[in-house]
Amino acid sequence: MLQRRPCFRVCYICGREFGSQAISIHEPQCLEKWHTENNQLPRHLRRAEPRKPGVLTDWVPIKFKITFRQKDLLAPCKYFPAA
Repeated sequence: MLQRRPCFRVCYICGREFGSQAISIHEPQCLEKWHTENNQLPRHLRRAEPRKPGVLTDWVPIKFKITFRQKDLLAPCKYFPAA
C-alpha cells in the first residue's frame, strides 16, 4: 500500500521544508537571520529583502521556483561564475 507523504511547505527565504504549523514559526526567525547575515556583508554585496511569493496559479512547483529565485539572490563569485 502506498503511504502518502506529509504535506510540507517550503520557506521562501532558505528553501527548507517545514510542516504547516512550523513554517509560521520558522519564517520570522529565518528572515531575522537573513537580515543579520545580509547586514554583515559589504554594502555593494547586500541584497534586497526576499519577498514572500503570492498565490501560485501555474503548474510549476514552488520548490522549483524558489530554487531559481535563490540563484538570482546569490552574490557573484570570481571563483565559481554563474552558469
